Amino acid sequence: MDDTPKAFLEEVRTSILRKRVGQIALAVVLAQAVWRLISALTWNLLMPLMGKFFNGTESVLLKGYRENPIPWDNLAGALVEFVFTVIVVFYLNRWIHQTLPGPAVQPEFSLVGESVASQPDTSLTHNE
Repeated sequence: MDDTPKAFLEEVRTSILRKRVGQIALAVVLAQAVWRLISALTWNLLMPLMGKFFNGTESVLLKGYRENPIPWDNLAGALVEFVFTVIVVFYLNRWIHQTLPGPAVQPEFSLVGESVASQPDTSLTHNE
């Protein structure tokens, strides 16, 4: 058993790949990033636009949004956070799905479990 950091990372990667926990965790992280982007667009873009549109109303919901301009810095930060999360999820998914070291050719088996390579090839023999 190898105790180097490289061997540890390889063992973590293979266990994540076998149990599909890595894919589920990455999907949750990506879903949370999408949700945060939607929330930022709603509260930092849609609500100020609605406040400007309904300027003459006495709505308590839109009261704070009538005077304040659109917070572009918050929207830009949410967009950068989303793009960064997508990049990290993409590369972590590629890291998880690297080809595992092993035999280059997998042995083939028949329906009864015998190795196909051990059976004689009778397709070329002629019974005359």
